[in-house]
Amino acid sequence: MTGREPTTSLANRTMPPCTVIPELVYDDVGAAADWLCDTLGFVERWRVGDHRAQLSFGGGTVAITEPRTSKVRPGPRDIMVRVADVNAHHERARERGATIVKAPRDFPYGERQYTVEDLGGHHWTFSESIADLAPEQWGGTSGPGLEPARAPLAPARPFPSGPLISVMLIVPDGDAAVAWYENALGASVLWDLGGVAGLSIAGAPFFVHEDNPDNHAENAPEQIGATSTRIEVFLEDPDSFIARAIAAGATAGSAVTEHPMPWGAHRQGGFRDPFGHNWSVGDTTPLQPHR
Repeated sequence: MTGREPTTSLANRTMPPCTVIPELVYDDVGAAADWLCDTLGFVERWRVGDHRAQLSFGGGTVAITEPRTSKVRPGPRDIMVRVADVNAHHERARERGATIVKAPRDFPYGERQYTVEDLGGHHWTFSESIADLAPEQWGGTSGPGLEPARAPLAPARPFPSGPLISVMLIVPDGDAAVAWYENALGASVLWDLGGVAGLSIAGAPFFVHEDNPDNHAENAPEQIGATSTRIEVFLEDPDSFIARAIAAGATAGSAVTEHPMPWGAHRQGGFRDPFGHNWSVGDTTPLQPHR
């Protein structure tokens, strides 16, 4: 087993898809979960009683627990989280009264970071990439695990070489849309030309294009007051995907419900993103062959 290989091939909705899951101790799990979600933008995956919960941020998840029944060692920890916009995240935390340990600052290794202290004394450093630098450019040395670490900038799996159907979303602000889709939906940026960008979610590509005032065929939904396009997403955990989007500012649509299909139940719900586009999110059963 190496650091490049997945630890398991069995999916379990109780466990998040990320490989590394920090465990943190708080005296009051409920208060800590509410604070982390409201102040730092986490989304709750699940909670059991008053002693344990899982919270997600982007593609990562932490488990939080209390000291009386937990086997987790108590004491403050330091955790680093990647974000698309450190300044905006810092401002959100500051406005909600969080204790800022270190203000946003640029570092020579290509990151802009700030640090905040939570209710349990844990320090969270939020980091935004501002340059693509090899370790040798700032005094480090590249190791064998470096290339896999760059995976978020590429599709989660190779795209097929044949014809591929995707969608182009017209948005009023290209930079804002890219940042929101990264933070709220966990999208990876394939490329960004400024106003036009390619992204992917779990290997499925889509594109954003800033509206063009000289071409009425390229108007954002809010300009024309309507949209006839619905983006369909199929994944194992539609509930968490929708909850994360809503926590980041999306408007709730249909709740996740079971729809009877010839092959059985299909669970699906949805939301509208801040740029006027409707998203339907369901399980992966429609992608399987049914005869």
